[in-house]
Amino acid sequence: MLAEVGEHLTTALTDDDLATPEAAELPVARLLAGIEVASDGPGVSSVLSAFAAAAPILRWVQTAAYKATLSQHFLDNYGYVRVIGPGGLVESSEVSAGLGIWGAGLHYPRHEHPAEETYHVLHGAADFRRGDGPWEPKAVGESVHHEPWEHHAQRFGDETCVLLWAWTGDVAVDARLIPDED
Repeated sequence: MLAEVGEHLTTALTDDDLATPEAAELPVARLLAGIEVASDGPGVSSVLSAFAAAAPILRWVQTAAYKATLSQHFLDNYGYVRVIGPGGLVESSEVSAGLGIWGAGLHYPRHEHPAEETYHVLHGAADFRRGDGPWEPKAVGESVHHEPWEHHAQRFGDETCVLLWAWTGDVAVDARLIPDED
């Protein structure tokens, strides 16, 4: 799946097919200033440094349906940038990928979407729950995969978490929250 995203991104970059979406900042971007970039693994620090430097000129977004449902505290500590995909720096209707930030202590409620998804932890840590399975801890360098329409949720630890995320399949349809049954 990540190879497919990479192929689309490489093609778009070699074709100079970059969009220039209007910058939009969200409160969550402030959390980048507190990240200890040098402490993360090789390669990760360069991505986080570039991300932090570009934060003011990027188009920060949130899932539209969440704005009407989730608390202001959650919204102030959550957001993402789409590098490739609908409305991203590189337009694509086939893949979507970017970087997301979740503040310390947040619980990202159970949700689903038609796209296949992979998260890769770049900073911090998170527990991921797939379906009704157990919570699985993931640290920097680790990934988790979700099938289309698979219910999943995240809990974030004591520090800001930055995740690389990638979607394939139906990338035009946003996630929707699923009521907890427990």
